[in-house]
This record gives sequence, structure tokens and C-alpha cells, in this order.
Amino acid sequence: MKSPYENESFLSTKERLIYGISNGGQVMGYSLVSSYLMYFYVNIFAIDAGVISIIFLIGGIWDIINNPLIGTFIDRKNKSDEKLTRLIRRFTPFQAVATILIFMGPVFIKSNYVLSPAKIIYLLITYFLWEFFYSVTDVSFSGLAAVISPNPIERQKAISTASICVQLSGSFVLVLIPMILDLSKSGKLGISMTQVFMGIGMIAGTVGVGLFALSGYYVKERIVQQKPIQPIKELLSSLANNKPLILLLLSNLISSFAGIGEAFSTYYYLDVLGYASLSIIAAAPAFLISLFSYSLINTAKNRFSNKVIIIGSNLIVGAFQFVVFLIGLRHFQNIKIMLPSIIICNCITGLFGGVLNTLPTEMLTEATDYAEWKTGMRTEGIAFSLKNSVVKVYGTLAQGFAAFLLNLIGYVSTSGQAVVQSNTVQKRIWIIFSLTPAVIRLVCTLPVFFYNIIGEEKQRMLNDLKIQRKRND
Repeated sequence: MKSPYENESFLSTKERLIYGISNGGQVMGYSLVSSYLMYFYVNIFAIDAGVISIIFLIGGIWDIINNPLIGTFIDRKNKSDEKLTRLIRRFTPFQAVATILIFMGPVFIKSNYVLSPAKIIYLLITYFLWEFFYSVTDVSFSGLAAVISPNPIERQKAISTASICVQLSGSFVLVLIPMILDLSKSGKLGISMTQVFMGIGMIAGTVGVGLFALSGYYVKERIVQQKPIQPIKELLSSLANNKPLILLLLSNLISSFAGIGEAFSTYYYLDVLGYASLSIIAAAPAFLISLFSYSLINTAKNRFSNKVIIIGSNLIVGAFQFVVFLIGLRHFQNIKIMLPSIIICNCITGLFGGVLNTLPTEMLTEATDYAEWKTGMRTEGIAFSLKNSVVKVYGTLAQGFAAFLLNLIGYVSTSGQAVVQSNTVQKRIWIIFSLTPAVIRLVCTLPVFFYNIIGEEKQRMLNDLKIQRKRND
């Protein structure tokens, strides 16, 4: 059956590209911070890993509370068609400054004491300021996916474009930073690791946040809530009764704990295989395949529902990840065996990259439409803030738990120096790095089995929403 909006066009190519580029800039900045922040705090700023784990855990718990509060603030009041982009314009300058300051700690505080009060206070101030400003802009931008167009096909194209831009910007982090770290570590670059991380902060704050800010000026909101004020009680009731949204959020929450394994990737390539830049070789073929995979989305959607595609993709990828884990139990230190195994597994993951990067967000926009259909209330702020809360589990709680695991497995670190880890520690790094994402990917699929916005139910929702919106215009 055809979508009621199928023959209507709302989104220009220029706006879709700006939306994608903004998302790429946002993720560039966030990835530079989240991927290397724990390593920076422990190995460069020289703060005790136990302290870092506690701070990250507190930050993650606060995010789970803070993001929904921001989302509720956004949804409660409707000010024309700029309730999201207005906040992006206002808060990105503060986000840029906070991003740069995070990595300036060693410049201002020279102490090597891992429990230095000055370093801990500096960390607390800069980290939590960055978290707050990022949360406001992140929730606002994420909600744009649900309101950028009422046409589901245009939404899917916009989300796909954004996902491609995210991968391209992510490749900058994936390729350039490990090379710089290796060169600095070996002394060939001529600059210290402290200076490398200062550069990371500058790039994340200026280029990343600068590109992100474009969305506040050039992206339009085309679906607006009809009520000037939506009571908080009604918003929460709408959320509690939105079963599809709850199922998707539960799946996202489970999948976010794969961030524990991601946090250990740096330690596996550096401390087990010996070179951070091996991560580039491991990921490069999969990156190219993943770009191609976006061309397969329409073919898959013509034969299967979003629900079936997501379930099948996760099960296949999770199975291959588990096989690589088993191979690594005996060969985790052998580059000749492990690197090809990881490359093959990453390529399989990349083949499903298009659908796994696009369809979950598309399904979340469907769940937002579902709230409007059932209650007449728009809840993209709350919906995507909750989604972002569980993503922050990846960036904060998962990394905080990863920092705790470093101490638990016996990892040894000293300020500014590389330490050769024991065989036992190296094997434990491999297990956490490889097994965690495999198990999480399989488990996060379970809630999707009960998602019901498919087939005739989805078509009826779209038809009714078009009638309702025309009536309210």
C-alpha cells in the first residue's frame, strides 16, 4: 500500500544535505570526546581510573534524568515552528567552548598526583558543563528527524543521508586519531600526547560543533504540535501508553551497553596487538561496504517490514561476532589470525550498516507519530531525549563501567608512559572487547519482536494523521 504522502515533496536536496552534514559534525565532535576521553583522563591527565569510573557513572545517571527533563521542556511549549532549531542556535556556542576546555586540563594543572583535588575539580566542572550543553543541542537535533517532513520516504532519505555523513565524519576519527597517537607515542610526530589531545579538543569544538550549528539555521520543522501548551501530566501519560516507543527505547538501552566493548577497543589494539592504527585496517573495508549498504535499504523494504529487517540483521551480525570471540580465545595475540577475522566480521556488520543505522531512527519517528495519532500530542522532544539518554549510557555509564573493569582485570597504567600488560590482562581485554557487543546485539533484538507499527496498522495511522493535520491547518 502507498503512503498518503508519497506524491508530496517537502524537503529540498540542499536542506537534506545540510541536515546530514550537521549530524556528521555533531558526531565528529562527540566521537572525539567520547572515544578517547577515558584514555585521556587516565593516561594523559593522570587521574585515578576508579575516580573516573565514579564520575562517569554519576554523569550517566544524571543524563538519564536530565535528558527527559530537557525533552519535556521542549514538548511542553510550542513556539511556532522553531522549538528545536532555536535551542540549537542558542547553545552550540557554549558547547564549543566547553568541548575545547575539557582537553586543556594538563595545560592549567601540572600535578602528576592521580588524586589531585585540582584536577578532579577541573574535570567535574568542564565535563558536566559539556554534558549539559551537549544534551540540550543533542535532544533538539534528534527531534528534527520526526518533524523535518511528514513524508516517511523523505524522512528515511534524510536519516540515510545523515547516517552516511556520520560515517564519513566518523572515519576522520577512526583513521586520523589512531595514526596520530601511534606517531606521538613513537616520538616521530615531534609533539607530546598532551598536545595531541589539545588538538583533538580544538577540532571537536570548532569544526565538529561548527558544522552541527548549521542545522539551527537551515533546517525547517514541518510538523508542529497544535496545542500552545501541553500539560506535563498528559505528556507523561502519552509516553506511558506508547508501547512501540517503550519497546524501541528498551532495545536501545540494551544495545548501548555494547559501548563497554567499544571502550576496550583502544586497549585491545594498543596493549594487545601493539598498534592503535590497526583499528584503521580492521575497519576500512567495512566502511566502504557500509556506504554501499545504503543502496540496499529500498530493496529490503520492498520485501520486508522495518521490524523484520532489524531483527534479521541483528541476529546475523551477532552470530558472526560470537564466532570471532571464540576464535580469539586461543589466538587473541596473533595479528595474522585476529586481524583477518575482525576484518571479515566488520565487513558483515558493514553490509547491514545501512539498515542498522537508518531504520531504528525511522521507527522512532513512527512511534512519535503514533503518539500524535492516539493522543493528538507531539512528543518528539521526550521520545528522542529518552533515546539520547540510553545513547549516553554508551558514552558515560558504559565507559564508567569500562574504567571500573580496567581496575578489576588488573590493568596497570602510569602517567604519560605505556605499560606492557600481562598475558592474563590481555586475554581479559579481548574477552570484554569481543564478547560484549555479540551478546548485547542478540539480546537487544528481543523487544523488537513486539513492535506493531507495521502493515495495515502503519497505513491506517498515516492516513488518519494526514486527515487530522489538514483539519488543523
